[in-house]
Amino acid sequence: MLRGMFVYPWDLQDEGTAEVAARLTGAGLNAVSVATAYHAGKFLRPHSPHGRVIFPQDGTVYFRPDPSRYGRLQPLAASLVDEHDALADLTRAAPDLHVTAWTVGLHNSRLGSLHPDLACQTPFGDVLVNALCPSQPEVRHYLTALCLDTAAQPGVREIAIETPGFQTYRHGHHHEFELIELTPAAETLLGMCFCPACLARARQAGIDGQALAAQSRNALDAFLADDAAPLPDLPSDTDWAAFLAMRADTVTSLITEIRAALPRDIGLSAIPSTQTPNSLAWREGSDLAALASAADRLEVTAYQRGPEAIAEDMAEVRATAGPKARLGFILRPTWPHVTGAPELASCIAAARAAGADRISFYNYGHMRLRSLDWIAAAL
Repeated sequence: MLRGMFVYPWDLQDEGTAEVAARLTGAGLNAVSVATAYHAGKFLRPHSPHGRVIFPQDGTVYFRPDPSRYGRLQPLAASLVDEHDALADLTRAAPDLHVTAWTVGLHNSRLGSLHPDLACQTPFGDVLVNALCPSQPEVRHYLTALCLDTAAQPGVREIAIETPGFQTYRHGHHHEFELIELTPAAETLLGMCFCPACLARARQAGIDGQALAAQSRNALDAFLADDAAPLPDLPSDTDWAAFLAMRADTVTSLITEIRAALPRDIGLSAIPSTQTPNSLAWREGSDLAALASAADRLEVTAYQRGPEAIAEDMAEVRATAGPKARLGFILRPTWPHVTGAPELASCIAAARAAGADRISFYNYGHMRLRSLDWIAAAL
């Protein structure tokens, strides 16, 4: 079984790739998922020797991309790449570690700001610059090219795509803020994309997307004026269910296209959701069973709080994805999810009971080093 750790290139640079690799293998790990395409953030680093807070460069890649692979959407190499090649360094310092390229796909505010016509649009026509739309042909070309480009980098054996599809309205964007309590239904409606490409896909599927957009505007207008106003339950409505199925097909077909384009010796896993629990993955256009068939594996975030809730989430993912789906689960070996090695061991046992063939931990740079002791004991 693969036992991995998510890591950032800047942590490998600052702490030394060989030193980090030794810590990971000492904890019983044999794989790393290193960020190769990532977004902005403001991160506290408990054990960094070079400052404790970092602001990663927004919407960049951590290798030198080949511009000829891409169209309008061109990736930008992070400035860190001028000083440190994380993938090449891992190949030299830790050749026995299984390397997965952790690729943030369509959450890219830099590219969305440069190309707003390729980003998702709310029912009101507001452009969500943090969310490239998977219905857009140019966006689909970009993500396929990014995965092919990443696969050509040294040491990469697998690509794990995070945000392969639509995003929810709330996605932790810079200073994301409101003074109205958004109910789940309101947040879901605000996250529905009605860009021209989505409306075209809806028409091809026999769905009146314009009518659904108008229905959304009317319902949200009423809600924004008065929180007592009713909002539709999308999955239970026939027209909306068809629209949601169209969104799911959009995401699944994109993963299918990427898998077909990649070399067979490069694995492809999909991180289907950033929602907690994973029963909300449909908001992002993720059909777990369909994605599991399209990709080689699902890498599923198990970010509930406490072993019981985490185990329930993993069991539900297995039931939804189906008995044949290859599953990996990502655990956070730290506050507020577990309190120590015994609780982490319980989560690992639940992952194995759910048939996981990979267990990963998130994230080396964010957690105290004592979490490595918890992992070693739990494993």
